[in-house]
Amino acid sequence: CSNREYNPIMRSKIVLHIRDPFLLDVSTYVSTAVMALLGISGLQSLVLRIIALILCLAYVLMYRFLFRTGHYEKNPPVYFAGQALLLLMLLLLDSTASDAFNFLFYILTVHATVVLQVRTAAVWTFLYFVLSSGVVLANNGADGLFAVFFYLAAFVICAILGYTVQQTELTSERNKRLVTELQATQQKLHELAVVEERNRLARDLHDSVKQQVFAISMQLSAARTSLRENDPAYPAVVQAERLAQQAGAELTTLIHQLRPPGLEHRSLADAIQEHVREWTRQNNIRAELDIDVNIPVSGEVEQAFFRVLQEALANTARHSQASEVWVSLRSDHEHTALTVKDNGIGYQAGQVKTGIGLDSMKERLAAVNGTLEVSSLPSQGTRVAAVVRRS
Repeated sequence: CSNREYNPIMRSKIVLHIRDPFLLDVSTYVSTAVMALLGISGLQSLVLRIIALILCLAYVLMYRFLFRTGHYEKNPPVYFAGQALLLLMLLLLDSTASDAFNFLFYILTVHATVVLQVRTAAVWTFLYFVLSSGVVLANNGADGLFAVFFYLAAFVICAILGYTVQQTELTSERNKRLVTELQATQQKLHELAVVEERNRLARDLHDSVKQQVFAISMQLSAARTSLRENDPAYPAVVQAERLAQQAGAELTTLIHQLRPPGLEHRSLADAIQEHVREWTRQNNIRAELDIDVNIPVSGEVEQAFFRVLQEALANTARHSQASEVWVSLRSDHEHTALTVKDNGIGYQAGQVKTGIGLDSMKERLAAVNGTLEVSSLPSQGTRVAAVVRRS
């Protein structure tokens, strides 16, 4: 491995991406303006003052257009070294108020310790201390030792301040992530509770009401066989038997909607194929399938698609008078779409009011970032398309 791999300056890594830099902006701009005025006032010639003003403006502009925008993250050492060079040039102008220019090193130290790793920020802090102290010692000799000790304390305090700000921001970000994860967990628990309640209702309906309806149907069938066709009660018994059978079929459909067994141990494609086959057998309507079996979708999307399929096919059986339906499940790079189309009587737009079934389909799809498209024309059938973004 090369030495560069172990050089903390060359391997500067960003720890914190500043999202709300208001306080950092205020402290940087105000400090630079005040210290620039103080430092420039200590210069004797107009030329030196203009040079100092240009260097201070360059310092602020680099902060505004590189640090604030995040462009410095592509190469942090270049940014922090460039700022240090500007401040070193200010110190070399030998202002009688050079401590004002040196104060800008403290601000730069805070910038470094806020966004960089601890070891890397420590290296930059030490480098800034050496530069500022070296200029003081070069200009004042041993008399500058007192200032050097003061600089040491100031740089340590600024480094601690920057590190504290960094940890505070990181803690805030972690808390936000935890809140987001907690909300997602609560949503999952809510969904699980809803599923459990639906399963309980399905079990109760199957074990009690459906069995009673089946028993009623059997009793009516026995009564019908014991009556003659010319008996006055015969038509009423036949009608009651037919209604009981219809009620049993409706209960079966309701139980499947509450607890779709097809998704318990199968993929979405397999569940669609099984449900369509059963629906075709019950309603005597042909079905053509175009199913992509290799579409990966989440459990929530599977549930939404399956519910849309159930509702669309139920509407087809009840209202369309169709002789054939086409069901497709396809996907591209951005979307996954489930389409149910029939060749029934269709309807004119505006003639059919929005109902619970349509609203339910839209709500389920909206929960998974999807949309529902329903189109129909008289004598041209109806098309229902559920579209979900893959992202």
